[in-house]
Amino acid sequence: MKEYRKVITKPDEVLPYEVVFEENPYLRTGVPEKMGTVERFDYTTSVYENGVTYKKTAYVYLPYCYDKDDKDRKYNVMYYQHGNYCEPAMFAVGGNKYMFDMLFDSGELDPCIIVFITYYMDPMGEADERTQTGGITAGDGWTEGIPGNYYKEIAQDIIPGVEMKYNTYLTDPSEEGVIASRDHRALVGYSRGTVWTWRMFHYGFPYFRWWCPTSGFVVCDKPVPMPPGSGPMPVISDEEVIDYITAPLKEYPDLPFFIYAACGGKMDGGPWMRNQIKLLTTLPQFSYGSDPSKNNIFLSLSDYYHTDYLIPYYMWNYLKVIFKL
Repeated sequence: MKEYRKVITKPDEVLPYEVVFEENPYLRTGVPEKMGTVERFDYTTSVYENGVTYKKTAYVYLPYCYDKDDKDRKYNVMYYQHGNYCEPAMFAVGGNKYMFDMLFDSGELDPCIIVFITYYMDPMGEADERTQTGGITAGDGWTEGIPGNYYKEIAQDIIPGVEMKYNTYLTDPSEEGVIASRDHRALVGYSRGTVWTWRMFHYGFPYFRWWCPTSGFVVCDKPVPMPPGSGPMPVISDEEVIDYITAPLKEYPDLPFFIYAACGGKMDGGPWMRNQIKLLTTLPQFSYGSDPSKNNIFLSLSDYYHTDYLIPYYMWNYLKVIFKL
């Protein structure tokens, strides 16, 4: 029996329930024996109501066991939205890919497809500005003059394009087909990507059953200063958070969901995110716990600092819970 390091922040300071984070021990063991592959997925999108068609790229991680010719084996799909300053190739190419191989190498987790997506329109073409401020052209509502229609891009361009290409549970690329296969789809966001995840929850709730916001909080549709530090963060009341998050639940009362939130220490957006999760657990629409058959919201807390590069550790926790029906 392997001994895992578990970080448990005092529950009475956060929630009146257990709050556990489990470190992935395999990331310390070296080179994985079972290696997946990564493919580049190019597509176009014209959902931004400005007459422009953007050429964009996502990266698709296929686990070691994926066989394109084995049509009988279907895979769940996890979409990862990076944070500010980052880009979709950060885990897909180079030395960081092994962190995802190590998720599945031990056999403890069911392999899934992981898709690395971006709200940026041209993250590599504007790389200098992106890495300095993050303030390049984006579709998540943080670029003045461009509607925050990234949720449409995900639902209309990314999901059908990716999942019809690979062996997934999507068999019909229409909106109805995307909704019908939502049980097999998760959205993970980090930092600014989590601000987006909450926004996707509000606008694109029918397309995903599983939601994993990490180290970020609900800002509703209020403008966030870009670049960071160029102005005060918006003030969001509890009432605004409640209205924003419960709106899709009222619109789609028969669609089940599960939110597995996580964050790190004090320098990781902790207080805001933890308080908002605690607020949601007081609402009648939510049941706290890590059993998706009984509950629909859970929070785990690490002692990590703020960086996208730690997201595979959080995914280790997520994949022990999500997709478990």
